[in-house]
Amino acid sequence: MHFLGVDGGGSGCRAVLADASGRVIGRGEAGPANIANDLEGALGNILAACREATGEIPPSDIRAVLGLAGANLTPNGEALIARLPFRAHVTQDVTTSVRGALGHADGIVAAIGTGSVFARQIGGKIHSIGGWGLRLGDEASGAWIGRALGMRAGRAIDGFCEITPFLRAFLEEIDGRSGLIGFSLRASSADWARFAPRVLESDDAAAAEIRAAAETELRAAITLLQPETPLPVTWIGGLGPSLALDDWPRAEAKGNALDGALALAMEDAF
Repeated sequence: MHFLGVDGGGSGCRAVLADASGRVIGRGEAGPANIANDLEGALGNILAACREATGEIPPSDIRAVLGLAGANLTPNGEALIARLPFRAHVTQDVTTSVRGALGHADGIVAAIGTGSVFARQIGGKIHSIGGWGLRLGDEASGAWIGRALGMRAGRAIDGFCEITPFLRAFLEEIDGRSGLIGFSLRASSADWARFAPRVLESDDAAAAEIRAAAETELRAAITLLQPETPLPVTWIGGLGPSLALDDWPRAEAKGNALDGALALAMEDAF
């Protein structure tokens, strides 16, 4: 038997294959795999990453766990399983993220990348909040920060706030009012998230305001999850460490979501 772990999100998909001893023998990568936004596109990328990872291993010899963005928002997980060539279980990416980051330990995980989700694990039980997608939430995520930049630029054009040098450069790049409107109508979460690193790195006043709003959202989410005796917080994802707050003790992640998916597959936890 071989074990396959898959981590799929709004920006990309990764797969890892291990033998019965846990030795990693294959890896693969492909494009976005949010099954709520684009099931067909996600399926194609998942299969591509899995083919790269598994090589010539027969599908009948593979057991997989897929932690996918959007698995909590639609019934697409079951439809996806029916089209995979190997035995598989699909779960939320937060489940695999918590398993990878904490193992079986108690703690809180703030997973912030293109989207965002927050979870508390106590005694092996996970309670998560967030993960609603950009239209309904994903507060403080890369996509949320990028969209906040676009919204602030639009308000600056209308005179609600100053057009700072950072906003002016953004508007010039995106071709002003018409370009901003056009971009907003076609942009995916990943498209908006591309602007987040600039916001986090800039010392411009507009960028600082967006960062402050993100910190407010992070503080509210983690405060909601904290029990009476505070738990340490593990900050993961592409932006998690950059946005980490010092309000609570911090714990380093034991592994990532891909590690968590592989561990669950090997444990046959589902």
